[in-house]
Amino acid sequence: MSRSDAEETIQRVMTVKLPDGYTPTPLDEEARDFVYGKVWARPGLSNRDRRLVTLACVSAAGAPEALEDHVRATLNSGDLTLAELEEFTLHTAVYSGWPKARHLQGVIQKEWARIQQESDDDIES
Repeated sequence: MSRSDAEETIQRVMTVKLPDGYTPTPLDEEARDFVYGKVWARPGLSNRDRRLVTLACVSAAGAPEALEDHVRATLNSGDLTLAELEEFTLHTAVYSGWPKARHLQGVIQKEWARIQQESDDDIES
């Protein structure tokens, strides 16, 4: 997959546009080329399935920034609904622990409110 294809995959998966003039770090380049250029582009799992796996992993790993980014992208993409994420949170509590699930629940609520606010701001503009 070409660099531009991988960048398009990043934008589709993460539901954000890369900033103009963006210069990736070596870590960013590897994430672009491997995570988005190879893993997310593979056949075999739907985007919804990949989001569930990703959310489970970043939640269990205790990766707060990645969790926020992926919860926001999941909600923005429509791959999972708020109700499905709430059910996912309960399931996470059973297998990863209640504290991690509580954190996940807080992130979901925060990102949902942020998306709703941004939506309201767009309507008012």
